[in-house]
Amino acid sequence: MLKTRIFAKSDPIFKMIFGDPENKTALIGLLREIIDIPEEEYAHIEIIDPNLRVNKSYGKSSILDIKLTTKSGQKIDIELQVRKASDLKQRILFYASKMVAEQLKEGEKYDKIRKVISIMICTDHNLIEDSKEYHNRYFLYDKNTNSTFTDLLEVDILEFKKVPEKDKSDLATWLRFLNTDDSEELDKMAVRNEAFKSAVCKYMELTYDEAIRMLAEENEKAWKDRQAELDYAMDEGMQKGMQKGIQEGIQKGRAEGKHNREIEIAKKMLLKNKNIEEIIDFTDLTKEEIEKLR
Repeated sequence: MLKTRIFAKSDPIFKMIFGDPENKTALIGLLREIIDIPEEEYAHIEIIDPNLRVNKSYGKSSILDIKLTTKSGQKIDIELQVRKASDLKQRILFYASKMVAEQLKEGEKYDKIRKVISIMICTDHNLIEDSKEYHNRYFLYDKNTNSTFTDLLEVDILEFKKVPEKDKSDLATWLRFLNTDDSEELDKMAVRNEAFKSAVCKYMELTYDEAIRMLAEENEKAWKDRQAELDYAMDEGMQKGMQKGIQEGIQKGRAEGKHNREIEIAKKMLLKNKNIEEIIDFTDLTKEEIEKLR
């Protein structure tokens, strides 16, 4: 029996590679290729929540995040989004705003707010449809004058599916690292620099650990089971909706047919000089409807 393919983007491999407080080399190497902050900020990178929590019942670990604080207190959130979500942009905005608001306690001055950077890595789908670039950086600015309102909020979107095959940069290679289990390709990545070596070695260690593989496979299975439930519910809903629509259509057609027959009857009665009250008694038409037939 073939083993399930495990990638660095798989749950919970991603967080175990980049969220390990004892091994920040890979994390810092990845960040250096995405964001532009002073080098001294990396001197005291703190992983705020190093614990891995996995929701096995619904497979929600398909969205993993690593929250960090830099030397000066800047807040960084790295999220890995494997599967497409219709509300992803709204969620990015919500959590980035929350990271800003959470910095202040009641009564504290606003000048204590430090920069917030939200990084979203999309591995299997595109989020930004109006750009061909695989790395898009967003700030608060005036699009007419290009003047920046503030640099305290930054959103970085990375999309693996847009990476050109000829792009051999470190950033493109990091995205490829998340999406491959090819040992030859991984070996080539490992010799690029210490950050890649650290990431590849950790990945190999994790994927050879049977317990970790089982955890990753359980989460993948949980997500597939949940997706199958949703698909089944959707199919059931569509079938019921179609049946309901057919019944409603039949009822509507019958009502329209009855109404048309009554109009024909009313016209004939009017030709025979029957009064309106008599026609109303004989049909379900209103006085106004009969008057229009004259």
